[in-house]
Amino acid sequence: MLSLKPRLLSALRAAAPLPATSLHRLSLSTNAAAAAATPPTGFLANDYLVASCGLTPAQAQKASKYVSRLSSPVKPDAVRAFLAGIGLAEADVAAAIVSYPPLLSCKVDETLTPRIAQLREIGLSPPQISRLVTVAPEVLFSPVKISRLAFYLSFLGSFDRVHSALNRSSYLLRSDLETVVRPNIAFLQQCGLTDYDIGKHFLMRSRILLTEPQRVKEIAARAEELGVSRNSLMFKHTLLTLYGLNAGRLSAKLSFLKKVIGCSEAELGYAVRKMPAILTYSESKIGRTVEFLKVEVGLEPSYVLHRPAMFGYSIERRLMPRHCVLRILKAKGFLSKEIDFFSTI
Repeated sequence: MLSLKPRLLSALRAAAPLPATSLHRLSLSTNAAAAAATPPTGFLANDYLVASCGLTPAQAQKASKYVSRLSSPVKPDAVRAFLAGIGLAEADVAAAIVSYPPLLSCKVDETLTPRIAQLREIGLSPPQISRLVTVAPEVLFSPVKISRLAFYLSFLGSFDRVHSALNRSSYLLRSDLETVVRPNIAFLQQCGLTDYDIGKHFLMRSRILLTEPQRVKEIAARAEELGVSRNSLMFKHTLLTLYGLNAGRLSAKLSFLKKVIGCSEAELGYAVRKMPAILTYSESKIGRTVEFLKVEVGLEPSYVLHRPAMFGYSIERRLMPRHCVLRILKAKGFLSKEIDFFSTI
């Protein structure tokens, strides 16, 4: 068709002269027809990600923009072969691609191989490297992240603990050590926390250590405002609780607790210092628990506040069944003396 186009246009000109605009439209339509008749060629990212990498169509759709510029599967095939060669199963390779799609665009010789060598230099074995790539594939893309990884290996003391922390949050390798992580560690050490506490509670269980240092200091100040001193055993637990509450939410939760329980701020402070987790319970749960304990069981607010663990128990599975047993035993005269409700539950 393309070879006929010049002769076709010449014949048309000779037969009946056409305006220039008409000839232009004719040329465009001829080109369009030729393009439609030509089968598509090139690298189809979505199809490749599904058929070769094992991604779902939805995952492939999200990842395709990172590999759409590739003209052939040569580079991603080399990356997949490389990952398989360092011990990753097909499912692990798929998970790594979903987590970090640019991985497929890496150059094996210039990027991946040197990164593996660096990981070996900081003491990781081939099986450990395979496990690492599964949860944090971006480490193969950045020497900076490898230096951060080396710091965490030293601070936490074992690869398994680092792997657990990375499995929980890949942000571990994204936070700057000098401006964020190290200042937070130094501040928490000043607050009396040991490296073990910092590693276990603030690296492996939450992202406090990866938060802006000013905010960490604000959280610590808020804990002290609640009466939790820095040398208290509950200080670290209070920090973990307050991390998820901004000043507005904390104030609202304290006001709600004082109202629904019917207590003073000092009484509530005692309960919070003893069990900071009550600040994380929903208003619905707290309301139902307080109503049950006060109305059904007949407990005084002061009794409940001095035993805040009761807020965390299930009414249906724990509080109510034990209360019913006590009530039946009393009714049948099997109890010679009053039994403490909290001891029972």
